[in-house]
Amino acid sequence: MVFIFPLLGAVFSALTVLIRNISGPDMLFDGIFYFFDYTLLLALCYVAFIVILSLFVDLKKPNKKFDKFYNSVISFTLRIALSACNVKVKIEGEEKIPKERFLLIQNHKAMFDPVVTLAYFGKYEIGFITKPENTHLPVINKFMHRICCIPIDRENPRNAVKSINAAAENIKNDVCSMAIYPEGTRARDGEMLPFHAGSFKIATKSGAPLVVTTVDNTNHVHKNAPFKRTTVTLRVCKVFSPEEVSASSTAELSENARKAMCESLESNKS
Repeated sequence: MVFIFPLLGAVFSALTVLIRNISGPDMLFDGIFYFFDYTLLLALCYVAFIVILSLFVDLKKPNKKFDKFYNSVISFTLRIALSACNVKVKIEGEEKIPKERFLLIQNHKAMFDPVVTLAYFGKYEIGFITKPENTHLPVINKFMHRICCIPIDRENPRNAVKSINAAAENIKNDVCSMAIYPEGTRARDGEMLPFHAGSFKIATKSGAPLVVTTVDNTNHVHKNAPFKRTTVTLRVCKVFSPEEVSASSTAELSENARKAMCESLESNKS
């Protein structure tokens, strides 16, 4: 998708050459000049568009409605970013995703994990539980606010419970589905960290299905981009029905979900 700007740049440069009736040797040189000029201008205009959109978001105003337009912009922009980083995403098991709102959990290897998920699963209207530091990122925090992302302070149990309850309410009230990394942080060495069983309370409190996913190879993107292709696998490896969620404790859900994730990641190695 990153080629959309060069493609439009080529179209506009060709039209300019035709309208100005440029011919001969000048046609090639002027065409190249217009191509780079238009491509850069289009990219800058898109960045300006993103910044302008962020100006209409008031972070002080509670957001109780998932914004589909901002969500579409996020998905489109992140697909461009992944394409620019030469990332190919393989999606497996998407047919397992339920039609109703759900809690999505995922392993966490790299900063590209939520990028891949929002880019390719954005159509399922998912808000993320995120670390508080992300709510201070300029422009990005405005878009996060629009898609009902919720910060969680794991160092403060009382505030963490409020975040868990808010996420459960979003699912229960059909505002959006939610996603959380039960490891709580990125696994720097690539090995999956222990899960925080409290993360699964979002599912038990909302009575929603639990969608277990894995994302693999995102930790290599920053080393390969942009010249070497990175193939990332986003897999839905298991879905626990609302009945299965209700019949299980958070500790049981944590153990079973982690087992499904480990099996999924192990199968990628074989």
